[in-house]
Amino acid sequence: METRAFEIVDKDGAVQMQGALADGKLEGLLQIRQDGAPQAAMRFAGGVQQGECIILHAPHRPSARMFFVDGQLDGPAEFYSLQGVMTRKTHYRRGLVHGLQQDFYADGMLFEEAFYVRGLPEGPWRRLHPGGGLAERRSYRAGVMTAAPERFDERGQPLKG
Repeated sequence: METRAFEIVDKDGAVQMQGALADGKLEGLLQIRQDGAPQAAMRFAGGVQQGECIILHAPHRPSARMFFVDGQLDGPAEFYSLQGVMTRKTHYRRGLVHGLQQDFYADGMLFEEAFYVRGLPEGPWRRLHPGGGLAERRSYRAGVMTAAPERFDERGQPLKG
């Protein structure tokens, strides 16, 4: 198997992409840059994405961190705002959300959380007010809501309708 390094440069000669090909397929670390600054780093084996993938908003400021197995998302995944605050924390199995998924407000406080099984919501789901109080509660079974959602005001009192 012959491995050849490659670079793609812009009109000014700055490297925009750097990696390697083995038998014409991506192999090893692939790095993407914009204006000389790192934008993404991911790994490939036999042309298929494998392992950790990091995407950046700017140098050293993560946008997303994910893991791949055989070209599919598989494992923990985290997503971040431009300000560096985590906006979502989730888990994938074979390309589908599987496990606890949490979304966060811009200040990092929990906004919503739910459990997923093979991409479908399963069990309790809840959304919170910015102050942390319960805003809405639902329950799912195999992706189908099992009862009407319950909604609450910021003082925790049930809302009608």
